[in-house]
Amino acid sequence: MITYMTLPGDTLEKIASDLKVENPVYIKEFHNKHCAVYDRLTEPVKLRTGSVLFIPFGDEIGILNRAINEKDDSLYYHPPHGKINCKTPLFSGTYAIKHRKYQDSQLQSSYSYKTELKYLRAEQDDHFFSFKIFGSAKDGMESDTKAANLAKACAAILFPVEIKIDKTGKLTDASLYHSETFIQNQLDSLKKYFTDPLSSSYIDQLKKNTEDENHVLKSLRRTLPVHFLFGSFYRAKYKEWTDSEVYHESIPWLSNASPIRFELYNRILPKEQAFDEALKIVQSGNSCDNRNLNQIYNKEYEYQETTPTSTHSLRCSHEAQYIFDRADMMIQKITGNFELQIGDTREKDIFMMEKQ
Repeated sequence: MITYMTLPGDTLEKIASDLKVENPVYIKEFHNKHCAVYDRLTEPVKLRTGSVLFIPFGDEIGILNRAINEKDDSLYYHPPHGKINCKTPLFSGTYAIKHRKYQDSQLQSSYSYKTELKYLRAEQDDHFFSFKIFGSAKDGMESDTKAANLAKACAAILFPVEIKIDKTGKLTDASLYHSETFIQNQLDSLKKYFTDPLSSSYIDQLKKNTEDENHVLKSLRRTLPVHFLFGSFYRAKYKEWTDSEVYHESIPWLSNASPIRFELYNRILPKEQAFDEALKIVQSGNSCDNRNLNQIYNKEYEYQETTPTSTHSLRCSHEAQYIFDRADMMIQKITGNFELQIGDTREKDIFMMEKQ
């Protein structure tokens, strides 16, 4: 046992987290057991700066945590073998998605759509799903422009696609359900209804893209729903407490641009209440991408780790929160935030996908 003088901003929750005690209530009880009667903490606990607390030290922390776990009072989730258990078939379902874009705190545009994953089969360690995107709307309204109608008609021909997920939860392959000939004939038939040169050019480019299944896989990886469900989040390794090791991931936050390279780590949050059935994990980090904005939008300019950074290298931040059901580790909701500074302008994206 040691004595501790509280600092500005200290709470029982913060002190418990710093000590790696799995329930802050036990910090209060430990103090009350060893202090004078007139120094006991009572509810609601409000720590004053400069107050003296008696707190556990060394082996006492392990003894305290064992007592907490024996009473099933731990507020923390400890990943088995240091990794989040990725139960791939449980990704099956429909997800409602909202994506808002801001510039200097002003809403610029709002998009909504749905993604559907249907579990198909397992082959050895791989899992197969059908995947489609549908029901898109902008600023709360389903667009009726010619471009929007053409995009929807093309999507109806191309989707669903079949995707393959390996045992680590990584997207490894994607293929079109229908034959290349069938898809190209269907796309060509759209030219009867969309007769302008721009529509024709769009259709011809899609036809060219469907000839290369690697392009299909690459395009899917550059969608935020696929990234959040099948990215490196699940492959992060956790240490003895709540934070994961640092890892790297390229995230497709900017549309029509290459994914941005980030340095990330995950933090497992404690239960907000003892009976809370939601497991919340925050992923956060900053860009470690040495490219500038023009190079990011040039998809042919690949990220190179050996290229030195410069004053024009991208500077942005990322944070996402994953919410699981503790009972079966089924994903319930994912929210993501992205901020990018360009000169005096700050751009921000807020993304949310929720299982229906």
